[in-house]
Amino acid sequence: MTFSDLASIGSLVSGVAVLISLIYLSVQVRQAERNQRALMQQGRAARVCDSTLRVAEPAMSEIFRRGNAGDESLTVEQLHQFTLMCRAGFVSGEDSFLQYLSGQLDEAAYRSYVAGVRSIFAAPGMRAMWRMNSQQYGEEYRRFMDGILDGIRPDLPWDQPARWVGALRAEKKNFEREISPG
Repeated sequence: MTFSDLASIGSLVSGVAVLISLIYLSVQVRQAERNQRALMQQGRAARVCDSTLRVAEPAMSEIFRRGNAGDESLTVEQLHQFTLMCRAGFVSGEDSFLQYLSGQLDEAAYRSYVAGVRSIFAAPGMRAMWRMNSQQYGEEYRRFMDGILDGIRPDLPWDQPARWVGALRAEKKNFEREISPG
């Protein structure tokens, strides 16, 4: 065997090693991307849960309910609190929107986020709060939110207890149909 043959074998072995390294690197990059997306989603879920639980606290819950309903009798302090609650939600939403644009938020999570925005924009107080404060956000996000807002009909009167009772009665009727012999 000549030096030339040994060099060719060495070159072949080296090429195979590089190929194996590239395959391994590709697998690692894909795994890191999946982990990053999972962490982003987990952080998003934790952020939304935390703010939801804070709004559920008795003092904040009443203000949030009244603000969403468009209660014009909110005091200046209560209106300020409602404004800050909405701001926290809008900033969180903008973060989700920007994560989606950058490819860090997957399609399923984005659709869930959009469904949530559609839901909150049925409330007249939330609609008014967005209109009052939308200039605080980036142009792309403003256009996105305005597009959703313009496509959603306000639910007036925004009566959550009445909506709850209606949904509950419908479920009870469904349950009765399922258990009754027919």
